[in-house]
Amino acid sequence: MSLFWVRVVPALILNAGAAVGAWYRGSVSRSGALAGFLVAGGIYLFGGFWLWALLMVFFVAGSVASRFGAHRKMVLDRLHEKGSSRDGWQVVANGGPGLVVAVGYGISGHPAFAIACAAAFAAATADTLASEIGFLSRRPPVSVLTGRPLPPGTSGGVSMLGSAAAAAGAAVIAATFVVGWVLRHAIGGDTGGVESTGAFGGAGGTMVLAAAITAAGVAGSFIDSVLGATVQAHYSDGATGELTERPHSTGVPNRLVRGVRGFNNDVVNALSGLLVTAAMLFVAFWVLSP
Repeated sequence: MSLFWVRVVPALILNAGAAVGAWYRGSVSRSGALAGFLVAGGIYLFGGFWLWALLMVFFVAGSVASRFGAHRKMVLDRLHEKGSSRDGWQVVANGGPGLVVAVGYGISGHPAFAIACAAAFAAATADTLASEIGFLSRRPPVSVLTGRPLPPGTSGGVSMLGSAAAAAGAAVIAATFVVGWVLRHAIGGDTGGVESTGAFGGAGGTMVLAAAITAAGVAGSFIDSVLGATVQAHYSDGATGELTERPHSTGVPNRLVRGVRGFNNDVVNALSGLLVTAAMLFVAFWVLSP
């Protein structure tokens, strides 16, 4: 019996339980729970517990961070298009890039795909914590492009606190991945079909790998901010005149003031994640090539 089929039962049980639990706690909507079940199930089937753990760390970190200062974040409901419960599109935007390379890892067995999966979730975690924790900064965020102060919660804004949270989140994902990397490669466990770990072998190589994944996560958060400040759609609320990411307010279309219509936060998250994942996949293949 192949390893793929051995994983089917635990994938169904673990991810069904996680999806139902997240929906019950209000962390995701019904569509988010279904999408989470499918994304997490795919990662577990093709990447195993090792890569699935990255998704779980991302989800738990984001869920915990979202509860910090929840009463202060209520003001974001007027600004952001969606609430705190992730829907299906949000789940796919954040977990989709990791799923794609996890499938590549399961099919090819090449560790470059696993490294790219870690980069994908490092970027997703970094961006999520930068938003959730950065909002609590006592100093207002500044535009990543101009350095001018912005209202808290505005896409394209960065703060010292948010940047530190982004780095910490990416480092946690890197540490989680490296533990699995050591167990599967350095100690001589399952290599996924590729025996050589190249420049990432040994203690020094492992540290380089962890640093690279952390840097990829921080880079992903930065790219997300740049996209948020340039192409992400922002509108003027027809009733209040306030800046909002909502294309409609009370059923009335809002006026586009900057960005590209339809280019919402989900598209920004997916694009920044895909860019970082593709870049890390290229670098990892290059470094691990004979």
